[in-house]
Amino acid sequence: MKKHCVFCGKKPEDKSKEHIVPRWLIELTGEANRNARFGFVKNIKSKDLLERNFAFDKFTFPACSVCNNKYADLEARAKNHIENILKGNSLKASELSDLLDWFDKVRVGAWLGMRVLDKNIADVDPNFHIETRMGQFDRLLIIEKSDFSGSRLNIGGADSFCFAITPSAFLLIINGYYFTNISGMFLCSRRLGFPYIKTSQLHPDRDEVEVDLKSGRERMMLPVLRKRIAEKGVRFFQPMYKGGLVEGGLDGFHDTEYVKNHSMDYEKGIGNIFKEHDNGIAEYSSDDEIFMKPQEIQRESDLYVRSAINILEWQLWFHKDLPDTSRLTKEQRKYIRDRFKIANKVNRAFINSYKKML
Repeated sequence: MKKHCVFCGKKPEDKSKEHIVPRWLIELTGEANRNARFGFVKNIKSKDLLERNFAFDKFTFPACSVCNNKYADLEARAKNHIENILKGNSLKASELSDLLDWFDKVRVGAWLGMRVLDKNIADVDPNFHIETRMGQFDRLLIIEKSDFSGSRLNIGGADSFCFAITPSAFLLIINGYYFTNISGMFLCSRRLGFPYIKTSQLHPDRDEVEVDLKSGRERMMLPVLRKRIAEKGVRFFQPMYKGGLVEGGLDGFHDTEYVKNHSMDYEKGIGNIFKEHDNGIAEYSSDDEIFMKPQEIQRESDLYVRSAINILEWQLWFHKDLPDTSRLTKEQRKYIRDRFKIANKVNRAFINSYKKML
């Protein structure tokens, strides 16, 4: 494959290397040159699963020097935010929004990186990269805490076929903290009162989705997602409406008092942070302090396996309601159906394997 900058997607200029998992985080959790497992070597002709191991600080991919330097400040801020969470400190809502940008960066970077390692086995031609995807879609961050007291760093879910097709859910384990990061188009907007998608269709001639937007109901509903959330940690939602991935913008759907009153930065398309409880929703704007530490400390041996199951279940959930394919040709529909069928089958096989470990 041709080399592309993970940030802008163009041929790297004044080439540098981007640590998809930043070096500061690798060093925070152990020796930078320690070996780590990056999923399995993919070989469609073999049923054997061979682990892929190499030094953590070698998980790097091409980037333009200018692009790489552009995100240095974000990395410095993210380091401070993560360290505060690990210490049990609170964050301001604006800082959590900043951290969610960083999770977008790592998630999309991991997707692009694994695509290179797997020699694009999923046959995906990316039409977005870190720069054009970061901060565009609604996001959810779930933080859980185990009784593990050592140092470690793990990435979960980024090696799956489902993630290769739809890079919307991955897991980052830092010491005793589990961060489940979810992002999708209008993921939480509808039930937080923001404009939302009513229907969506795949375009027959372009790699695009056509959507029918609806005005928001301007009220919050529990649960925020129509999905049972198995994780036992704190849950933070943020609606986003920057519109960078929407052709022609958002056509004024977000030009309402409700959206403005529930946004951290209306001009930039950044919604407030919403923390979901079992009996309600708390809302936080820029300078509001948010307590980040989960109340429940879970047993490590149980949480480690359950988190692996949960992230694969999230990926399957994103494949549950696919855009309408009625405008596609018979061959196009079959191609899409077969790819998603294989991806879902592999995820279910791993889920069943993990369940036997519990």
